[in-house]
Amino acid sequence: MFTQKQLAVFRAVMQTGSVSAAGRRMNLSQPSVSRILGDLERQFGVPLFQRKSKGVSPTPEAEAFLEEVERNYLVLTNLEEAAAQIARKERGTLSIATITAASLEIVPSALARLQVAEKNIKVVWQVKSSKWVLDFARSGTLRTGFANVLHMPSGMRVLHEGTLPHMCLVPAEHPLGAQRTPLSLRDLRPYPIIGLLGQVADELAVRNVGANIHSPLTAETSLAAITLSQHCGGLPIVDAFTAHYWHQNHDGQPRIVEDLPDYRFAVFEPLGTSASLIDREFQTYLIEEVEKIQAWLSGFNC
Repeated sequence: MFTQKQLAVFRAVMQTGSVSAAGRRMNLSQPSVSRILGDLERQFGVPLFQRKSKGVSPTPEAEAFLEEVERNYLVLTNLEEAAAQIARKERGTLSIATITAASLEIVPSALARLQVAEKNIKVVWQVKSSKWVLDFARSGTLRTGFANVLHMPSGMRVLHEGTLPHMCLVPAEHPLGAQRTPLSLRDLRPYPIIGLLGQVADELAVRNVGANIHSPLTAETSLAAITLSQHCGGLPIVDAFTAHYWHQNHDGQPRIVEDLPDYRFAVFEPLGTSASLIDREFQTYLIEEVEKIQAWLSGFNC
């Protein structure tokens, strides 16, 4: 059976074309690299390299073997990392960063399904802006991220993504609170509106929507928009995740606003990190909680 060290040395020699260069890359002496290659060739049964005065040249057998090694090397690396996680007792740790929209319901529900308290799982969860979550992901610190994104930057592995409509939370006693059918911006024009900074607020301004359009109320998050509406009046525009949570716990009717830009979101992890089994289980539950919100929206006449 080939060892991880043998395969790593073989890849380094193939990539550098030199025993000494491979040794420098792996912090090994040239005799050590030569010995490991010799052991590998004896196990393989045929020469893998032709020695030259300057460097080495791979044989056809080495070229064919490299294809198989590359195909399986990631799996071996993941196994090695998994073993290290188990040894360091990191299988019981979750590192999560999300925006507020995910913090109200879907993340707590996923953690409850994972039974973090019963299983003594350590949870490090930070709730920040989408920009901060993405920056945090780029650093490789988190294992699972959830953000509102227009375009997913490079360096991320997308686990789930989608778009949902924005919604207006209408009090039960409001003239618009008696129906569940989608609203148009024209329907909202006579009333004070609280928009969300960015695309929503821009669209409201361009379309001249809201009785308070000349002195608009805007908020960075949906939860802030709801709080502002309670103290200053106005109909808050919110994301569907916040709308579902609020609807479960308060009176009023959420209604889809059909001609606002969609709310784009993604669940992701940084490339180059090795997720543990507990990460994968949490990610599965998180995506299932997201899908519940998507199913709930199907009950509205879009």
